[in-house]
Amino acid sequence: MRVLSLKSKFAVLLVALISLSLAVNMLWTAVNTREQVEAQLREKGAVLAQQMNCVWEFMVSNQDRLEQISFTENGVYQGLHCAIVGRSIGALFTSQTDYVTRYVNFNPRNSADEPDEFEAAALRAFIDEGTHEYYQVVEADGREVFRYMAPMKIDQNCLKCHGEPAGELDVTGHLKEGWSLNDVGGAISITMPMDVYVRTEQQTVRQNVEFFAGMLLVCLLIVFVALSALVTRPLQRIRDGVSSIRQGNLEARVGVPTSSVEMHDLSSDFNSMARDLAQSYATLEEQVDDRTAALAKANEELRRQQTRLEEANLVLSDENRMKSEFLAMMSHELRTPLTNIIAFTELLRRDCGHLSNEEEQSVSKIESNSQVLLMMINDILEMSRVDAGRARLQRELIDVGDVVLAVEEVIGPLAQRRGVAFATDVSADTPLVYADFEKLRHILTNLCNNAVKFTDAGGAVTLLVDCVEESAGQKQLRMRVRDNGIGIALGDQGKIFDRFVQADSSSSRRHGGTGLGLTLAKEYVEMHGGAIAMRSELGKGSEFEVTLPVIPPNDEADNASRRM
Repeated sequence: MRVLSLKSKFAVLLVALISLSLAVNMLWTAVNTREQVEAQLREKGAVLAQQMNCVWEFMVSNQDRLEQISFTENGVYQGLHCAIVGRSIGALFTSQTDYVTRYVNFNPRNSADEPDEFEAAALRAFIDEGTHEYYQVVEADGREVFRYMAPMKIDQNCLKCHGEPAGELDVTGHLKEGWSLNDVGGAISITMPMDVYVRTEQQTVRQNVEFFAGMLLVCLLIVFVALSALVTRPLQRIRDGVSSIRQGNLEARVGVPTSSVEMHDLSSDFNSMARDLAQSYATLEEQVDDRTAALAKANEELRRQQTRLEEANLVLSDENRMKSEFLAMMSHELRTPLTNIIAFTELLRRDCGHLSNEEEQSVSKIESNSQVLLMMINDILEMSRVDAGRARLQRELIDVGDVVLAVEEVIGPLAQRRGVAFATDVSADTPLVYADFEKLRHILTNLCNNAVKFTDAGGAVTLLVDCVEESAGQKQLRMRVRDNGIGIALGDQGKIFDRFVQADSSSSRRHGGTGLGLTLAKEYVEMHGGAIAMRSELGKGSEFEVTLPVIPPNDEADNASRRM
């Protein structure tokens, strides 16, 4: 969006202010002039009404003398009276001017004195409210007129023709109205044209507006010139100085005006800033060279440290590989004689026939400890394979019930010797699963062995297998190992799947173990694309839950194995 200059903004603002001021002035002048015109017409109407009322009173006060010469020889009244004189004077005044003068009443003796709507409203105001005048600007015959009315009160001289008793004939032969002293006997109605006043009003408004507009334009010109001299020109000089500095001329300076304190201070601050900038730039290259040298030195040191770190990583990688190979070799070498021990123990039990209780206990201890040792060696061997990246899934369609039976063959005797009840429950609707048989057996064996190991005699361990359906409609194999053993403290639950970590060092040392069982179980579960979770409460037991997809992803279903 284009930004307006300061001059343009001030011009727009001043034009808006002038327009608003002219509109307000025009409105105020029109209203004020109209009020003055109405006041003048009201005053003139009051004077005219007073004059007409004086003529009426004169006629009334001299009515007796007029009556002496107004009767014929036959006694018929043919003279002048107040109503005739007043109506005649009003008609004569109306014919010689643009004004209209009438005497009106609600029940006039002459139909020409019938009031119109405006006059009727005035008469009601005089009679009901005691108003002493009534006026209004109205439109008549397409032009504005000022109508003024004043009441005519009944005095003592009027009672002779218009007083009591009502209905009696007066000297003119008309019925008396029965009015009392100070009653409203009618009203003087004066209509004055406003053409001249309207023209005068319009001319006055126009002259005032023209004068005011001229004054505002002169003020606008003065403000605009002052703005240019005091603000925009000094700002333009400062802007030119900024442009010069931006182009690389650090010696640029601006003149310091004395037109105003603000511009003087602004220009002085600009020159001070330019001097500081030039001084800073003078030492900038030297500082850049120093920083560049320091940075090069730091980069060189960083490269040396990186080289040492890479060498250390190579050493650690070799050591880790050698460690994994050593563990794999040792586990393999240890597993061979251990397997022979277990085999010879079974031969001893079979060939020796009946064994004494002491011999039976010795053979059982050899078998159980050999099995425990074999599981520990298998864990170490499997972990070394995982670290070396050689662990792979051999997927095939398997019956989970067969896996559970294989687990029972290993865990059942261990649980029996510890006095722990071990039970399994495979749901009838559990489908065939596309998975690695040995790794699935390893998962369940480690979880069940862990549960038996940390459950005291008299406790129970249960392996539950069923099938559940996710919200997306995919089926999941669910395997839960539940025990009522010692449980796991809340603070230890977050690290239970870490390598070589056991929840309670005192308890785990008492029960033995490498701390790799749960780690391997988690690794195998994730290789299958599943998840493992744990819920436990200290002193009340634990439950480990494993969920695996019944049907693996498409790319895995098409391949018999997957590298980690």
